[in-house]
Amino acid sequence: MSEHNSSEWVIEAESLFRRFGALEVLKGISLRVEKGKMVAIVGKSGSGKSTLLHILGTLDTPDSGSVRVCNTHVSGLSGKALSALRSRHLGFVFQFHHLLPEFTALENVAMPALILGKSKREAFARAEELLGYLKLDNRSTHKPGQLSGGEQQRVAIGRALMNEPDIIMADEPSGNLDTETSVQVHQLLRQITTEMGKSLIIVTHNKELASLSDQVYEMKDGILTSQA
Repeated sequence: MSEHNSSEWVIEAESLFRRFGALEVLKGISLRVEKGKMVAIVGKSGSGKSTLLHILGTLDTPDSGSVRVCNTHVSGLSGKALSALRSRHLGFVFQFHHLLPEFTALENVAMPALILGKSKREAFARAEELLGYLKLDNRSTHKPGQLSGGEQQRVAIGRALMNEPDIIMADEPSGNLDTETSVQVHQLLRQITTEMGKSLIIVTHNKELASLSDQVYEMKDGILTSQA
């Protein structure tokens, strides 16, 4: 690892500990994610995968240890600075897509840019471009309730890409989908890493789908181990 320039690492986590009451969920985890790579974290439900992802994504804080996101130490940042860091560098995809039901696919994808104060014209143009890339251009005026589960998750991926983040963090992105659709979602995420040069951290219990990644880690009893 030492031969890499630190700028090649988009995430650097050192000695992360996290407990909830008497339960020690993370036991001194260190992890580095290289720019443009797809990293999968597998493990049983309740093994701490999502806790780790939330800490790496600055949605939670460790009891001890440090996290750097794109060369920025996140500890000590104000809520406003953390929010700005997330908006600039991170995109999130969750198991449940959390799309806004009253808005169209286009509006849902455009939302992060509108929140940042981009013009409607600019945000919608970018959203249309992303929906085209995701092969959803014919669904742009549909609301989430009119879309299939796989289509909803692709809209959520488009929303995560909206502000052109360096890193996509995906927490069980196919956990709610059938097998065929799950494969399509994972292949799409792989494609995004390759074609757009994004870094991707994906938490999944599906080892077969995780095998599409450049590097696979396993979470077990609060310890993270690298898989060959």
